[in-house]
Amino acid sequence: MSLLRAFVAGVFRSARRGQWLWLPLLGLLLAVLPGCARVLDPGPAPTHLLLSPAMPGPGAGGPIHLQLAVSLPETSRMLDTDRIVLVLGGATGREVRQYAEAKWTSPAPRLVQRLLVEAFERNGRLDGAAEESAGIYPDYRLMTDLRRFNTRMGEGAAPLIEVELALRLVDLKTGRIVAFTAIGRDCPAAGSALTQVAAAFETAMGDVLARATAWSLEAMAAARS
Repeated sequence: MSLLRAFVAGVFRSARRGQWLWLPLLGLLLAVLPGCARVLDPGPAPTHLLLSPAMPGPGAGGPIHLQLAVSLPETSRMLDTDRIVLVLGGATGREVRQYAEAKWTSPAPRLVQRLLVEAFERNGRLDGAAEESAGIYPDYRLMTDLRRFNTRMGEGAAPLIEVELALRLVDLKTGRIVAFTAIGRDCPAAGSALTQVAAAFETAMGDVLARATAWSLEAMAAARS
């Protein structure tokens, strides 16, 4: 808009000096300005949803004197976004859309990575757990594939929430994968409202985090025994 004001001011300065060449351009500008305003209007900002699933409590058993680096999950292009992904057509559906009015606070892989690190911190049995980019000197790396992190709409009125992680635990001294598993949870939402969708995501993600944390700790303890 500052450029527009400068242009109009220049037109009037030219007019005062007797230079009327700009007047046809000014008329054209005034004619198209309302349409330009509509094009430049971005509309209402999308709602940002904060995902706050229940975290595991302090873990049973003694401390495990190891450090763990959690890698950024690999995923498909469909899920590598901060948009909430919606798959249409029930269990065999292939049409993918996104909620236009809502976003996660971070892209899904980054969001899941942070939640995994927090889950290990809340459990408290490890000497340390951090994102791989944090620069720690870990004993193990937890590599993950984010296979599902979406809603699915079938014939029912409410969507089904799908969350699935494939986990690979790598011993960094040998470079070997010492354990592998896949953990998933489907959770029906109570309704189609964003708050209901977010609540179902939190239920599904909370269950996945608890199981992923327990499995990783057991696998590390077994590998070092």
